[in-house]
Amino acid sequence: MQVAPANYLIVCEGKQTEPNYFNGLKQVINKKYGNKVDVLIPSIDVKGTGMNTTSLVKYTQRTINHSNKVYGQVWVVFDKDDYNDEQFESAIKNCDYNIAWSNPSFELWLLAHFKKVSRYISKDDVLKELNKEFQKKGIGDYTKNDKNIFDKVTNKGKLHTAIKNSEYMEELNKDKQASQRNPMTKVYKLIDGLKEYLE
Repeated sequence: MQVAPANYLIVCEGKQTEPNYFNGLKQVINKKYGNKVDVLIPSIDVKGTGMNTTSLVKYTQRTINHSNKVYGQVWVVFDKDDYNDEQFESAIKNCDYNIAWSNPSFELWLLAHFKKVSRYISKDDVLKELNKEFQKKGIGDYTKNDKNIFDKVTNKGKLHTAIKNSEYMEELNKDKQASQRNPMTKVYKLIDGLKEYLE
């Protein structure tokens, strides 16, 4: 008999792709184990060029304080894309929770379900590549507001592929600062802890 996962809190900076992906994951786990995963999208102030992650962290703290649930795992999900290097490094350094950051964007994690990325990639190229993979698989175009994104990218053992490809990226630039580590996504660390509950 498998033990249910601890309660997870996943706080996303993104308003569409990330919540859609994690809500897909949430449905699979919650269907099997009851209400174990909460996915929240705070509204966050945009200041200058970068999102203000300090408010993301504060929001997470408030949620934990006001919840009647005890969260065994708390994850904050954000991207490098709109931050300058300094903001990004400081966001990572000042967060006391688990962080699933991606450089350049969360879509890199989606792309990892299909292929290995071994050199610097821009946000636009990630989207182009993702579109190509979607068309190759005959699942239409990639769109940010696709509610079925989780099912589309994770079928046929693709979650394991994504984790393997992310571990490969982790090795690539492992001695650099996060802001210089492109391509890189830490989303696999969050998924790695949950994958046994998804099977």
